Amino acid sequence: MQALTLALAVFTSFMDVQSGLPSGSAPLPPRPMPKFEHFWRGFALGRGEARGHASGIVVLVPPVEQRVRIVGGRFVMGSTPSEMVSAMKLCEREPYGARCESQARQGGDIGPWVRAEGNAHEVTLDDYDIDRTEVPVRRYTRCVSAGACAPAAYPGGDARYDRPELPVTHVRWEDAVAYCAWEGGRLPTEAEWEHAARGRAGHTFPWGELYNPHLANHGAWADDPTDGRDGFVGLAPIGSFPDGSTSTGLVDMAGNAAEWVSDWYERDDEGYGYGRGAVVNPKGPAYGPMGHVTRGGSFREAAHWLRTAARRAWPTSAREIGFRCAYDITR
Repeated sequence: MQALTLALAVFTSFMDVQSGLPSGSAPLPPRPMPKFEHFWRGFALGRGEARGHASGIVVLVPPVEQRVRIVGGRFVMGSTPSEMVSAMKLCEREPYGARCESQARQGGDIGPWVRAEGNAHEVTLDDYDIDRTEVPVRRYTRCVSAGACAPAAYPGGDARYDRPELPVTHVRWEDAVAYCAWEGGRLPTEAEWEHAARGRAGHTFPWGELYNPHLANHGAWADDPTDGRDGFVGLAPIGSFPDGSTSTGLVDMAGNAAEWVSDWYERDDEGYGYGRGAVVNPKGPAYGPMGHVTRGGSFREAAHWLRTAARRAWPTSAREIGFRCAYDITR
């Protein structure tokens, strides 16, 4: 018993020395666990840096801005008639839902835009790489400084758009083409973009089948098209919605900035955007009077525009349109 008492005394003295306490003093209270939100802030999206916390733990964070390899193959592009009906039902939930089929307001009717997602058809693609994120202001500015890109059309210093971590917007289709070429890539084709957004499972939204307003920076079809329920009334820093990513890790394929693709936008005499036959590596029509296709919806657009099959057209730059690049794989 005396030996055990002596051993305990030695051990207590040793622990006091290790903790910096005088021998026999009361122990310090246990350190509280850090809050999860504080821990998560240590992840520096886009910078790939190591960040030390008070606990002494160092977290190595891979850069969010990287390319993702997309395995090609066959998939069904576009919407079936039943999927178009579902899109219209999503539209009808919006404040302007009664206008979803209206022809009264020029450009305000949704029906023709949804119809242009047909015909659903089989597409075969080769493998390709695509940017994990939308191109941020930080990277685009480097291209401007190198003289290879035209400046974005927003006023310099406008904090709504001119911040390094935001996706670059106010860029024309031609500006996006120039930037991707400077990076050794190109704009993705419309088929490549949809294939990447859908994933192998052919999802309706990048994250799955059901719409979730908390998984993307979206808007509303209303008098005020912005919607702050997702935490942002304007653009969000790239990668702000990691839970809304695709199965391959692509972020912001729905919402934030809509994205230019390489194809012209066109509809046939029946209002459809595609032919019925199977195609291989399609490039789209030779010309479209409405401009080039944009994909993914933006921070000013409602749920029905955030679907992976949704497509619109625009002739010039806009505050809600950005882009990401694709890259051919050299064998």
